[in-house]
Amino acid sequence: MNPSDVIAEGGERMVFAHPDHPFRLIKVVKPRHTEEFNRWTFGHLTQRYIPSARWRPTVKQYDEYRRLMLGRLFDVNFNLPISHLYGFVKTNLGVGCITERVTDADGNNAPTLQKLVRSGRFTDDDLQRLNRFVEELYDVSVCVGDVGPANFVYGHRHIGPSNARSEPSWVLVDGFGDRFAITIRSVSRRVRTMGLDDCFKRSKKVAGLEWVPAQRRYRITARKPARRGVNSSHESLDALNVSP
Repeated sequence: MNPSDVIAEGGERMVFAHPDHPFRLIKVVKPRHTEEFNRWTFGHLTQRYIPSARWRPTVKQYDEYRRLMLGRLFDVNFNLPISHLYGFVKTNLGVGCITERVTDADGNNAPTLQKLVRSGRFTDDDLQRLNRFVEELYDVSVCVGDVGPANFVYGHRHIGPSNARSEPSWVLVDGFGDRFAITIRSVSRRVRTMGLDDCFKRSKKVAGLEWVPAQRRYRITARKPARRGVNSSHESLDALNVSP
């Protein structure tokens, strides 16, 4: 893998398109030197003196994926609201995590909630679908740590040996898993619900969309005029569904 081929990156991970599978992504932890963690914060101190802590978010994502999947082992109608995880692969940049890629109708990366709202093309129907998805997260009782608008994508999933394309749906592609030192969220539905409430309240804001805590729903506060030349179809947006 060549770092110049990165299609997205966050503070800790780089994201690459899978070289052999159009519906997979590979996320690799960035190589960092201990002297880069030079602040006197819990996060910096932990990553400086316990380097394995940098893998903790990935480990916790797999723990949550396993909990959700095995908890509904015989439910043939269960639709996983988070992205599928497909194991690990060794690369020249270190171990990579293989994850599901959600796409638009043309096979491009599906748009994020943040991109849809900022484009000015986020409709009342989109809002209803999003709020139904939020209800699903609560019903399924997903353990989350970050429900920012860049972690939600709307597009097609490609599940199964034939990679049959599903109807478009919302998917939480990152930010799930119990990352706290005391992992009570993993065993308590009530605490997971409280965690969801807290994460939605603290999530990154995007102009035009507001979280209403009492109703556990989003509402549209204002509509931005669509940029000239932007196609009205969500499937034409060039957003990434690859929150690192």
